[in-house]
Amino acid sequence: MGIRAVATDVDGTLTLRRGDLRISYSAIRGIRALEASGVKVILVSGNSLPVTAGLAVYIGSSGPVVAENGCVVMYRGEVYHACEGRPSELLVRQLVNMGLRPSWQNAYRHHDIAFYVPRGLSREDVSRLLEEASRLASRENMKVLWSGYAVHINPGRGKSQGLMKALELIGVTPDEAAAIGDGENDLDMLSAVKVSGCPGDASEAVKKVVKFVASRRGGSGFLEFANWLLSLQKA
Repeated sequence: MGIRAVATDVDGTLTLRRGDLRISYSAIRGIRALEASGVKVILVSGNSLPVTAGLAVYIGSSGPVVAENGCVVMYRGEVYHACEGRPSELLVRQLVNMGLRPSWQNAYRHHDIAFYVPRGLSREDVSRLLEEASRLASRENMKVLWSGYAVHINPGRGKSQGLMKALELIGVTPDEAAAIGDGENDLDMLSAVKVSGCPGDASEAVKKVVKFVASRRGGSGFLEFANWLLSLQKA
């Protein structure tokens, strides 16, 4: 099939399951298997660059890392900015006044700013909160991304924007790349490459658009996807 790189979300895709932050051993096995077969793994995350880049070192992925939902890319020590600007202090204050809690990672972010939603909110309450955040963010031409873990205020076009830069850096075309993710903030990335997949506990919106839905959740689903890709490579 000619897949030379796999882009993967982190939270909910390499972790044990959606809502969990513990990296899955199965996911690491999948990453190591891909890398051993010459397929570069690219982490594409809403996390800050220090978190994403540090994780890549320890789990053994060799591709570029894409952080801040596509806004920042790093490869071989060089940092590239795919986005411009960041939310204003006024917008941040407005969101805090709505009850959103700023992420500790914001001190290390260049463009994308993240907030945690109050605990105990119903799905309907979260939807209303996201609608209001989107209304405020649109005044600054920012978009709101919901990862299932945090609310992100982002000045870019999404994860695909950073992924395209990452692929360019390693000389891989979108037709030679695959991607896997679990959340709605992964949708643009999943549609930007030739082959896409998701863990078994991904959001329904993601399951509708990918080519491969794993039977297992989280990182175990990532391992399924990796093995499926490698089996196609050999066919």
